[in-house]
Amino acid sequence: MDFKQLITTTPFRSILLVAGVVMLTLGINDREVSYGIVGGGCCLLALILYFRAQKALKERCWLMIEAIRNRDYSFRLPSKGAWGGEGVLQDALNRFGDLMGEQKQLMEQRERFYEQILSSVTSGIIVLDEQMKVIQTNPAVSQLLGVPVLATLQQLEQFGEEVPQTLRTLAAGERGYLHFTNTKGDVDLLVRASEMEVGGKKVRILALNDIRNELDAKELDSWIKLTRVLTHEIMNSIAPISSLSDTFLHRQDVVGTPLYDGIRAIHDTSVGLISFVDSYRKFSSLQKPAPEPFYVLDMLQQIEKLGMLPENVKLSLQIEPTDLMVYADPNLIRQVLINLIKNAGQAIGSAHGNIHVRAFSSANEHVFIYISNDGPTIPEEVAEQIFVPFFTTKKDGNGIGLSLSRQIMKLSGGSISLLRAGTNGWNTTFVLEFE
Repeated sequence: MDFKQLITTTPFRSILLVAGVVMLTLGINDREVSYGIVGGGCCLLALILYFRAQKALKERCWLMIEAIRNRDYSFRLPSKGAWGGEGVLQDALNRFGDLMGEQKQLMEQRERFYEQILSSVTSGIIVLDEQMKVIQTNPAVSQLLGVPVLATLQQLEQFGEEVPQTLRTLAAGERGYLHFTNTKGDVDLLVRASEMEVGGKKVRILALNDIRNELDAKELDSWIKLTRVLTHEIMNSIAPISSLSDTFLHRQDVVGTPLYDGIRAIHDTSVGLISFVDSYRKFSSLQKPAPEPFYVLDMLQQIEKLGMLPENVKLSLQIEPTDLMVYADPNLIRQVLINLIKNAGQAIGSAHGNIHVRAFSSANEHVFIYISNDGPTIPEEVAEQIFVPFFTTKKDGNGIGLSLSRQIMKLSGGSISLLRAGTNGWNTTFVLEFE
């Protein structure tokens, strides 16, 4: 042990303190004692005070470092009473604490900024650690997967074991596809995986995108463009025929002749075709929505009073809460609800049946409206094409009701889906979602 280490021990400091006090006392009380003893006593006392000050400074520095290590950047060393190098050191540590505090605030601001970005994107983001534990998600994940909160991948086993297995085994740079059915209907997701290192640990980032809605949107846009072209060409060809046949029907040399009946048939057919094409024009030239808040219960009660359902069909409403509101174009949404309820009544037919409408708000403030009935189940091959424009199984149908409803919901920022038969105990269920 060297002298520096020896002098910092408690017993040796105590001996020095006693010796210094004795020497100083002897020097003051006894004039015969040399001044060297007094000076020696003062030096011993000064040495003890110096090392005590050094120890106190060391302890204060350790307190400052421990506070920073524990992320407490508000701790500061006292600036008064410090002199020389001690003051410089304490001021440097305080400045270092200020700098760390500013960096902490900057990091918190960046975290809030990135969280706001993640909350705004439509892609679902899942972050997994090396043990495949979920450490972070964004709100879009709950919407895409149909779960309130994704805490573990085991939650997804309800959709089939292949769903969580795909997410576990997907390597960085690869892509995978998920297909399953939840309460909103069939779901098709494209998953992309990437990896990065955070804090010395590897994390896997999974990005989920809904390809079904994108495909439906592109398909709908294609149908709209095709319909516009067809209706334009057909109207350009039929309008002159209707106009000329009407002119001939009013000519005196035609009235009462055998030509009259033939021209009448041509005219009636052209007028009927114009009316038929005009109904498809509504599909491709839907008015721009004028959204406003309205009560769901009030609208459904208005529809109930229209009396469009036969007596053998019972309509029941379940609105939770009763003052549930939707922000959309009430005229367009009323058209969708009337179409769905009317279709449900037609599906039930002359048999006794029930139509149940349930509306509620989810945890993420999305509004869902379920229109269910206990009529005949829609065949699977029909269900796959039920939203295709011009597709119909009715003899007098035009096949634009459901496709028009889908377009209205798309323009309203929502969606319409057909759930699998038997969902919630009903044979047929359509669900409207308002985001």
